[in-house]
Amino acid sequence: MWLIIAAIISLLTIGYITWKTKKNNAQLQLQFDQIMQLRQLIQFIRYHRRYCHQKIVNNNKNNNFHESVKNKRHTLKETLSMLIHQADTNHKPMFRILRQEIQRLFADYHSYSLQRSQAVHGRIIRHIMYLIDDVISSSLLTAEKDTTFEHYQAAWPVTLNALDNLNRFRWTIEHYPLESKSYTRELEMHVKMIQRRLGQISMISQQTPPVWPIEKLMQNFLEIKFNNQDKNKLKEDLYLYSIQISDTIFQFFDLIINDIADDLPITIPNITTCTINLDHNKQA
Repeated sequence: MWLIIAAIISLLTIGYITWKTKKNNAQLQLQFDQIMQLRQLIQFIRYHRRYCHQKIVNNNKNNNFHESVKNKRHTLKETLSMLIHQADTNHKPMFRILRQEIQRLFADYHSYSLQRSQAVHGRIIRHIMYLIDDVISSSLLTAEKDTTFEHYQAAWPVTLNALDNLNRFRWTIEHYPLESKSYTRELEMHVKMIQRRLGQISMISQQTPPVWPIEKLMQNFLEIKFNNQDKNKLKEDLYLYSIQISDTIFQFFDLIINDIADDLPITIPNITTCTINLDHNKQA
């Protein structure tokens, strides 16, 4: 009799543990699905920033570009609604604020100056990055993945610092006098800092990082003709180059997300969606 009772208790315990494990794994999968959707939002906001840049600088009336942005905008709104619906109670306010910021962007971007456009898009991207950080941190702590959390925490501030250096690079393009001897030196300093940050991430990541984007960043910067060309053309070349920097930073951030996914019972799609074009004379 006692053996039967013990067997029943054992089966119930195993069943409960199995159910609990499946439930926790399903929650982890849901959280990382949210992270993938947030990465898609970043991709769209970066795409929209390029669209706004072309409209402001070149008065671009490319209908294909316009239709592409219009279609992506509709998908983004659906994604935001889904994210708000699925978000934890603690995260819902930040998702709602994000939706308000994006709605304001879509309503007002026609009147933005170049500097204003860069600032607003950059602020939204940073907001999304902080949401990604919150979701990753809470999921790892809930799953009691302390080692993975420490690994992620080592890379997170380095990624933010790289994005800060990119913002300073873009600020220098517009605000430093082109005639100043320090113009090129200031830009080159930011490129070197970004290279250093990317090198740090590649050392932290457990993935096999592509080395050539880091090496190519400085090489392509030095190929930009700072003398004997139109000032507007120089600024445009530098802006296109900054897009390549941005692509590279997010590609390396994706390496860290892949590290985390490898340590969890989840599946994720190929999240490195940026095609890095390191020829600065081409539109990225």
